[in-house]
Amino acid sequence: MSVRNTVNLSPSDLKYLLIDSLRLYSDNVVFIDGKNPYRFSINKKTFYVFIHNVHESGEGRGNQDECRIQVAKSKNFNAAMNSGTDVIVLGYLADEKVFTAWNPFLMRDRFNRKQTISLYSRFSVQRVAATNKIAAYRDTKGQSVLSFLPDYLGLYLENLSTIHLLNDVELLALVNQSDTLNTQNLDGEVDFPEGHLTITHTRYKRDPRFKSIVYDAYNNKCAMCSIGLELIEAAHIVPHSHEKGTDEIGNGISLCALHHTAYDRSLIYFDTDFNILINTTKMEYLEKVGLDSGFRKFQALAFDKIQLPTNHTLRPNVENINLANQARGIN
Repeated sequence: MSVRNTVNLSPSDLKYLLIDSLRLYSDNVVFIDGKNPYRFSINKKTFYVFIHNVHESGEGRGNQDECRIQVAKSKNFNAAMNSGTDVIVLGYLADEKVFTAWNPFLMRDRFNRKQTISLYSRFSVQRVAATNKIAAYRDTKGQSVLSFLPDYLGLYLENLSTIHLLNDVELLALVNQSDTLNTQNLDGEVDFPEGHLTITHTRYKRDPRFKSIVYDAYNNKCAMCSIGLELIEAAHIVPHSHEKGTDEIGNGISLCALHHTAYDRSLIYFDTDFNILINTTKMEYLEKVGLDSGFRKFQALAFDKIQLPTNHTLRPNVENINLANQARGIN
């Protein structure tokens, strides 16, 4: 019986999927630029990530369990391949919420010889990964193709040089160790015969002085909805993970817990005129994957404009606003 991917995500959807998935692993994630492949940094290391929806292999292949993505070289793809930065190729099966990754170090020669290549896996392996967190398919050449939940995309990138060498038992041990450390906000290391692997769940500690300055500037109220009630938080405009994500007041804004999370998740943002805007592209993505419940209620909670400090020197820096929107993947 054929298994079809009934949900196809757009390039913008896939970009936000990548951002959200990497942030499950670490706070130290920055979207830099790109149009598939997208350029990210995670834990201070930079990658290009090309991503495509997984689909059936097509008529004539004779194996209904077989699936693939096709990668056609483009100007953007060639530039990434020639940049000296690692280029990762991922498939995504939205029905199972699973990534599939092919060993990038074994693909470069194929890309050099052909304009378009097909990369194969198995639907059954992706279903196993949806249940067991991670699973491997080994093709006719013995090459390991990994499928895993979004929680482990950061772990995969961090251990790119070794992870495709691990066997099934080692892969499961690695993700279980990552889960254990993540719940404790700890980092760690794992040694296997194939090599040394690291687990870096960077979680930033907040500077109490930054919080105090921001709270005072905004009179202990959310700049988007005016709620106080001891529910506010000092939010960084340019994310703390970015090299320009400072603790200066021009990079701070007071937000309630809801709007802080929404801002960091790119659901809501503000422009240089301080208009509060819904990111419709992100909302369309959430609607496709069934995570859009409560949108109307959420939309009604915010003002049209940021409630600014009366002292102009305490207001957000315009350069920071533009940089922050770029870092959150907002065009």
